[in-house]
Amino acid sequence: MSLNKHTYYLIPVIALLFILSGCEQSRVFDKNISLPKQGWFYDEAKTFEVEILDTAKSYNLYINVRHTDEYPYNNLWLKLTTTLPDGSVRENNVNIELSAATGEWSGNCVDGICYNSVLIQHNFSLPLKGKYVFSLEQDMRMNPIPYIMDIGIRVEKFM
Repeated sequence: MSLNKHTYYLIPVIALLFILSGCEQSRVFDKNISLPKQGWFYDEAKTFEVEILDTAKSYNLYINVRHTDEYPYNNLWLKLTTTLPDGSVRENNVNIELSAATGEWSGNCVDGICYNSVLIQHNFSLPLKGKYVFSLEQDMRMNPIPYIMDIGIRVEKFM
């Protein structure tokens, strides 16, 4: 049996689709919220509701930050509040490094806009089935904090 030339093109395309679908299957949640141009104020918590159905798996938690190159600091302090399905609450202060010690922006930067997705919790469990609410508040000395364009959360299954 001989394969025609269309089959030779189809095999790599199918393989690529399998690879890409494997990456997407690990992603449980990924959402960003745009922030106002005038800045992000202390009392403006951004919340993300994540439905967890598989408590046997471990997860990775990322914080997504999109900012301009005019952002005046090399980091971003955030208050992360996690409300579990049973109503219990956990609070953490998180330091997101946005630039290297040399002052060069980290992440992907194009035309003065930088995007970072920073792993903040690795291989952790979400022990209860149900809705988890992640809330982010800026915790910098400046109020409002300027030049942060979007803030977000990504949850992936740990592989």
